[in-house]
Amino acid sequence: MRENPLKRRLAAGETVLGSWLSIGDGLSAELMASLGWDWLLVDMEHGPVSLAEAPAMIAAVRAHGVVPFVRVAWNESSQIQRALDLGTFGILVPVINTADDARRVVGDARFPPLGDRSLGGVRPGLAFGTDQSTYGARANDEVLVLVQIETELAVANADAILATAGIDGVFVGPNDLAVSGAKRWPDVWERDDDYMQLIAAVAAAAQRAGKIAGILARDAAMAKRMIELGYRFVGIGSDVNFMTAAARRELALARGDDARR
Repeated sequence: MRENPLKRRLAAGETVLGSWLSIGDGLSAELMASLGWDWLLVDMEHGPVSLAEAPAMIAAVRAHGVVPFVRVAWNESSQIQRALDLGTFGILVPVINTADDARRVVGDARFPPLGDRSLGGVRPGLAFGTDQSTYGARANDEVLVLVQIETELAVANADAILATAGIDGVFVGPNDLAVSGAKRWPDVWERDDDYMQLIAAVAAAAQRAGKIAGILARDAAMAKRMIELGYRFVGIGSDVNFMTAAARRELALARGDDARR
């Protein structure tokens, strides 16, 4: 059975860089994968990616040696188990505020004895290069399960969330975290001390637990700052961001406009 290289790299203390895939297209996903990211995440929460489009995207990412992730739409069995049956090497579950929320994730994402995930489907075996029985026996050790901390309540409960058996780490949604405190993103970044303390607190909690802290950065400068704070699973932008930013810049230059507009 294929091993999850990302899990071993993270266990060795490495930092891994990835990005978001919001365009529901296999070619677009393959183009992103060809650039050398460590991981790429298919966004099925806010992105318009359908269950029919996701398998081709996951396969295209995997074909380039990049580890595929899926962010599910919500913390419920029908979302989590179907995403895992697509053959992804990891999932990200949004809006986890308490340890009880995290335990629900584990129940759906892990096979017994950790959880109650149902064994079935063809794609997991294809993705991991093994038979169904072997996948069922080893998937708990290979599939990464991360949960999102997106509210001030979740930050307060970070230690309890991270203590949940079967959870590999947490991932901060910086935008929603700001909104939960009635603040505006990105105005708070490096300007609001209380907000930045929340960001630092999550990384510290993960370090205490010996687990992964992840976050989505808007650019390379923010990513480097997050790595300094202890985040080791760091996303940078998205396919949509990169496409629109480059197109806007070149159009402005061709027109002789201010490229910053």
